This record gives sequence, C-alpha cells and structure tokens, in this order.
Amino acid sequence: MPVICVNPTNSSDKEIVEKLSLQNADLRVFLSDQMQDSFNKSFPGKKAIGDIFDDTHISTASHGAFCGVFFEDNESNLRSVFLKAIRESSLKRILWVSENDPSDEILDINNLAYLHHSKYENLIDQILDLESKEEIEFGFKEIT
Repeated sequence: MPVICVNPTNSSDKEIVEKLSLQNADLRVFLSDQMQDSFNKSFPGKKAIGDIFDDTHISTASHGAFCGVFFEDNESNLRSVFLKAIRESSLKRILWVSENDPSDEILDINNLAYLHHSKYENLIDQILDLESKEEIEFGFKEIT
C-alpha cells in the first residue's frame, strides 16, 4: 500500500524513510522547500517539495496513499498544519512520530498511532512493523 512520509528533517528521519523504501515499493516523501536541495535529493521515492506550513500541499501530496508517516519536529506550528492536512486527506492510517507529548486533539483521530519516542530509540522497527501490518491498534504508543 502506498505510504507518504511528511517532513523528514534529519538523518534519523532519513534512515526511517530509507528503510520504508525497502519495504514499500510505492513510497512518497513530502519535503520542505526550506531544506537544502542536496538533502532533499538524497531521499528515495517520489518527492513532493513544498511549503511545509501549507496543509493543502500536504493533503494533496498524500492523495492515493494508504499510510502517512508524519515527523513532528520542534516547530510548534506544525501540529495545527498536520492536523488540518490529515483531516483533509484520504489517509487510512497515520503514524505520528514525535518526542513531544500528544494533545487530545491528535489522539482523538481514530486512525492515528502516536509514536512517542526518546531520541529515536527502537523507533525504526516499530514504524516498519506498523506500516506493514494489515491491521494495527491506534492510539498512544510509548516507544522505549
């Protein structure tokens, strides 16, 4: 099933995307136009580069994808953008990856698994597992 990765911004995010590309033949990546071109070009998969603060860009890029992996960085404005994009999308499964605590608004999304991690420990295997399963449990997941 097609998967889109939204907002990978560092080497740990990139490693997750690379592993997902080995597992999923239809990988898409939405990257910020504010990142360096060399960084953006280094990602596998079909790339959409645009304004990461425009929810319509994200929801349009996710059209036709089954699963969306949203990488939340420390930019506080992204939460509201991601929430709007998810609501406007047709995604059936959302994996929200963050070191921040979730809000009730995020956890109220029925088809969302919130992967709360600390410095990316044990995160890759969890994401690969959740993306590949036919059915998963949604809600808050503490990755330790």
